[in-house]
Amino acid sequence: MNVELIEYTREPVEAIERAASTCYDSQPSGEGRILRHCYRSGHHSVLEFADFTFRISGVSRALTHQLVRHRMASYAQRSQRYCREDGFDYVTPASIAADGEAGRLYADTVRAIQQAYSGLLRAGIPPEDARMLLPNACCTEICVKMNLRELIHFCNERLCSCAQWEIRAMAREMVRAVAAVAPGLKEYLVPKCEAHAPHCFCTESRSRSCGRHPLLSDLIGKDRQ
Repeated sequence: MNVELIEYTREPVEAIERAASTCYDSQPSGEGRILRHCYRSGHHSVLEFADFTFRISGVSRALTHQLVRHRMASYAQRSQRYCREDGFDYVTPASIAADGEAGRLYADTVRAIQQAYSGLLRAGIPPEDARMLLPNACCTEICVKMNLRELIHFCNERLCSCAQWEIRAMAREMVRAVAAVAPGLKEYLVPKCEAHAPHCFCTESRSRSCGRHPLLSDLIGKDRQ
C-alpha cells in the first residue's frame, strides 16, 4: 500500500479561518483558535475550504468499493475497462497468509484467474469483458480528493476498530500524510469515539466495541441511576 498526498490547500488552517472570519466579522487567529471553535460548535461548513488530494496504490478493489461510499469526495480510479490487468498484483489478508493451507488455496485460485484472464485477452475478448473474472483482491490505483470536513468524517468512521483492516490502515496513512504538512489538523482526524475528546465514548454495541472507551449506553445508564 502506498498513500501519497499530491495536492493540498497551503496553510489549510488559515484558509478555513479566513472563511470563518467572514461569518463573524473577525480576523484569523493564526493559531487555530477559530477553527477549533467552529469544529466544537458544529459550524463545520467552513472546514470545506481546505482540500487534500491523495494518490493511493497497492490497495484492493474491495477497499475502493468501500471508499467510494464516501460520496462527498472526488475520485479518479484506474479503469479495468481500458487498462489490461495481465499478471495483476493482489492483496492477501493476513488471516489467509497465516494459514498455510488457506494461503495455498488463495494463491492457486488467483493464479488460475490470472491465467484465465490472459487467455481471454489472447482470444480477442476485450478487457471490458475479460475483467468480469477479476477478483476483489486485484490491486488498483485511485486518486481521492476530500475537503477537511469529509476527511474528518472519513477518519471518524474508518479509524474505528470496526472498520475493515485494509481501509483502516489506509486511513492511518492518510492521517500521517496530512499531519506531515499540517500538524495542527491531526487532533481532528480521529476515530468517532474520540471526536468529542476529552469526552470519549463508544457508540457501538458491547460485542463490537474495542473497549478503548466506555460505551455510550453505559454512560447514559449511569446518568439515569
